[in-house]
Amino acid sequence: MGAGEVPLAVWHDGRLSIRYDRLLVESAQRFPEVPRLEAADIELFDLLDELAESERFRLDLDLEVGDMLLVNNHAVIHRREAYEDFDEPDRKRHLLRLWLTAHHRRPLSAAFWGTGRPDELSTGRGGIAPADVIVAAREGTRPNAAAVR
Repeated sequence: MGAGEVPLAVWHDGRLSIRYDRLLVESAQRFPEVPRLEAADIELFDLLDELAESERFRLDLDLEVGDMLLVNNHAVIHRREAYEDFDEPDRKRHLLRLWLTAHHRRPLSAAFWGTGRPDELSTGRGGIAPADVIVAAREGTRPNAAAVR
């Protein structure tokens, strides 16, 4: 793989991890330095899309008010369908996206993060802890800190 290239899927410690975002990959084609997709790439993407849409692998969920869905982006290919929203402001859909860093997560190959990316990003996004929560710092999360506030 060349600089900046990231594999679609990687076997590491006996587990398959995948990161598939066809729209992102195809939109990157607008940059001249990005390697061109070949017919075999498009064929693979078409097959992945077909399998993901098949009754054998597809799971449709109807989330209701108060439901929460947690998905591991490295283990599940997921998306949402279009929806119809309400006109009244107090009934409009309210969706919050939360990116969690699981410090004791499945291990990922260094190749999965691409080249030229800082090593600390492979340990998680970091983030902002709520002001009223104190948790013990874990090695590699924040240097020189006994606690994260």
